Amino acid sequence: MSNEVHPNRPVEGSLGPIARVRVDLGVMHLDRDFDYLVPEEWHERAVPGARVRVRFSGRLRDAYVIDRIDEADVDSPKPLERVIDAQPPLSLETLTLIQDVADRYVGTFWDVARAAVPTRHARAESSVLRKVAESDAAPAPATSSTQDTSAHTSAHPAADPAWRHYRWPEEASPARVVWSSAPASDTVAEIVSLARWKRSEGRGVIIVVPDAADVARVRSELATVMSESDIAELSADVGPERRYREFLRVRTGQATVVIGTRTAVFAPVENLGAIIMWDDGNDVYRELHAPYWDAREVAAMRSHQTSCDVFVGAPARSVATHWWCRSGWAASVDPKRPSWWNVRCIDEHERARDPAAESARIPSAAWTTARNGLRHGPVLFLVARRGYVPALACQDCRAPARCRDDSCQGALEMSSGHAAARCGRCGALNGAWTCAQCGGSRLRAVHIGAGRTADELGRAFPGVQIVWSEADRIVRSVPDTPSLIVATPGAEPIAEKGYRAVVILDARSVYPSLAGAEQQVRRWFEASRLVAEGGEVCLVASASSLEVQALVRWDSRWFAERQLDERASAGLPPVTRVAEVTGPQAAVQAMGDRIRSHHRILGPVPVPDSHHVRSYLVVPRAQGAAFTRELGSLMRTESTKDSTTRDVRVRMDPRDM
Repeated sequence: MSNEVHPNRPVEGSLGPIARVRVDLGVMHLDRDFDYLVPEEWHERAVPGARVRVRFSGRLRDAYVIDRIDEADVDSPKPLERVIDAQPPLSLETLTLIQDVADRYVGTFWDVARAAVPTRHARAESSVLRKVAESDAAPAPATSSTQDTSAHTSAHPAADPAWRHYRWPEEASPARVVWSSAPASDTVAEIVSLARWKRSEGRGVIIVVPDAADVARVRSELATVMSESDIAELSADVGPERRYREFLRVRTGQATVVIGTRTAVFAPVENLGAIIMWDDGNDVYRELHAPYWDAREVAAMRSHQTSCDVFVGAPARSVATHWWCRSGWAASVDPKRPSWWNVRCIDEHERARDPAAESARIPSAAWTTARNGLRHGPVLFLVARRGYVPALACQDCRAPARCRDDSCQGALEMSSGHAAARCGRCGALNGAWTCAQCGGSRLRAVHIGAGRTADELGRAFPGVQIVWSEADRIVRSVPDTPSLIVATPGAEPIAEKGYRAVVILDARSVYPSLAGAEQQVRRWFEASRLVAEGGEVCLVASASSLEVQALVRWDSRWFAERQLDERASAGLPPVTRVAEVTGPQAAVQAMGDRIRSHHRILGPVPVPDSHHVRSYLVVPRAQGAAFTRELGSLMRTESTKDSTTRDVRVRMDPRDM
């Protein structure tokens, strides 16, 4: 029997003989607690948060201990088979958080727990617990008074040079802060400043960023201001063994600062002081599997639960976080627009001076901006679409070019200037393509991708290095030398000393969706933020649109305010709560009819390339908790039946509609 001391274990004597567990069963109607008898040999290890094996319907299954009680709800409870982990993976805090997230997103406990806890690795567990035992046995190291003083004298971020381009609120220490970047700002320095501040108070910190490259940059900078041993990295890119080792280092208190991607928001950090999230508008923060939780909202829920601080930053203010500020839940830290900030728009006035600009994808003014920037360093061209020619049409009748396979009908694309047209869905070559509408055989480009843009720039600027960066060939950084960088949104390399010019192409159209304009502004601000001090931004779009005006003013808060007003008047998120219901039409309609909470229904509309439909059930935000409880109860009831309703998928609060 182990005598190991576990964090968050209830005091001795408070553990009842019955373990109330949540079994991994995969069906909603069985997502409830079951009682099992705890054998004496597992009395000390089968604590709340421990992962155990139980026998259910004749099969051994994993389960988490939720509680230890004195009496079971059944007459003869079966015994636990064994405790799996030497260290309980879940703390009492994360147990509660997981259940709250499951309730909010109409999912099951285990669906959330699988994301919160990495896959167990026995060798990683042994190595971490061995170090814990060695640390407990060794005498406590003496620390100098100098170190103690420095650890507790970190200034408020408002006094840190990293935040000199921002206006902090007058209150001394706001618990929840939303900030949007200043031009040419150092995001990593801002994040590290916040983390160092909270660590100086002796509190733990979670830092959540979009991808592995961001993790590497932030971790490298963190290591310059705190011990490497105090930092843990939680992301899928580190591999299963290291990931579980890092998770257990956090769980046992060996690491108090966590840097990671989406799932790091669940990290079991002791004495959590703050969650810092960067680029909250990025779609990577939405979990791809049921129950489709959103890391931004989980951070807010955890702040409610533990009273930890939340700092959420982004290139441009998201509508959701601006709602936090308007409601008074969070404070706003706003950037100062520098005197050198300059955005040049290729609008109707520019087209009047340059008639060719009306049809040109890269007008002469944009060429001039790039040429001037190249005298001093790298220039970034932001292109909306990846590939070479991602969409083709008939040259004669302009009908979209489709795959000649009638069972596919995917859109045709080209991967280079000399390649044959290929179906983007099934990959079939369509070299001898003919138009089904007019019989024509000639193709024209509808959209131009990053590859074709790189070719055009190479011909226009002979001898200048061309760098092409997109999703499947990302370049992380470029030196401070004259070069042309063509990148798609999210794949922009970091320039060593900033870009001397940023040219944003394909900016005249907005994707027709609820978040289309918001995402466009976010992409523009993210690219423009990378410009060096004194650099120029050129935007091929009309200066009259709100999106362009936000960039010209460098005021994403102003834009988010207007977006929020529009959504409030239409009764759309984040002012309301929404359930996206997808499935067979009869089942979707039946679900909408059976909900008793006051709601309205948008839809149904057909789902492309399927036989399903989609509806949105919208309720006032104040009724959100009651609505999700009713929806969850309905889903559990339907999961016991053999009906089409079992095929319905529910996503709460989708980021886009």
